[in-house]
Amino acid sequence: MASHLLRASLRAIARPATRKVFTTATPSLAPRMMAVARPMGARFMSSGTVDSDLAHKLNEELQYEKSTEESSQPEFISEFLAANQFEIEDKQGHDEVALTRNFGNEKIRVLFSIADINNAAPDDFLVENEEGEEAMAPSFPVRASVTIEKEGKGVVTIDTVAQDGEMAIESVMFYGDSKLAGEQSAEADWQRRGLYIGPQFSELDENLQVLFGRYLEERGVNAGLAAFLPDYVEYKEQKEYVNWLEKVKGFVSA
Repeated sequence: MASHLLRASLRAIARPATRKVFTTATPSLAPRMMAVARPMGARFMSSGTVDSDLAHKLNEELQYEKSTEESSQPEFISEFLAANQFEIEDKQGHDEVALTRNFGNEKIRVLFSIADINNAAPDDFLVENEEGEEAMAPSFPVRASVTIEKEGKGVVTIDTVAQDGEMAIESVMFYGDSKLAGEQSAEADWQRRGLYIGPQFSELDENLQVLFGRYLEERGVNAGLAAFLPDYVEYKEQKEYVNWLEKVKGFVSA
């Protein structure tokens, strides 16, 4: 599947440019032609003059994307779910995706966004295979917030970055109030700002950093997840792009 960064170049088709030819009216007809060409007020127009062209182009783009779309769930998703105990929470039209699972008396949630694909450079998608040909290979960083909750004990939130098959830890935060950790209200955000959430992770004792890494690995936040996240971000972004084309085309055509 092609990233939005490469769509235009992958299907650019040379088409002859069309040129509108305008002729100059004779002096005797000029006043009449100017009167006919006078723009009508917006209240008399049922639609814009560009609507049909835009709708046609959107439909053209939509049909191309659908022609390259996989009819079933990609194997990398089913393989990941079969090898791990995560469940996917993915709502159409939303850019955030959550992976959830239980681990003993803990509820684990891994939240990430497809917006991270915008941080990738075009070269991040191209590598050379064994035959020396260019192939798609997403390697852009994906930020993932891992929350580990124990009922009545609070929540530990660990911010990570998945890239090149590794989960790098950026920070470890603790919230005594579970609701405060996940609530998105302005009041909750204000309360979080007044809390001490923890030291810079890079300043911790190296052995402590290693143990935090192992702590996540036991809970499935490991190299397998690090490899899965960029693939899923690209897959999800493609689905949302097709959905966006359908919605906008329907709106313009109405």
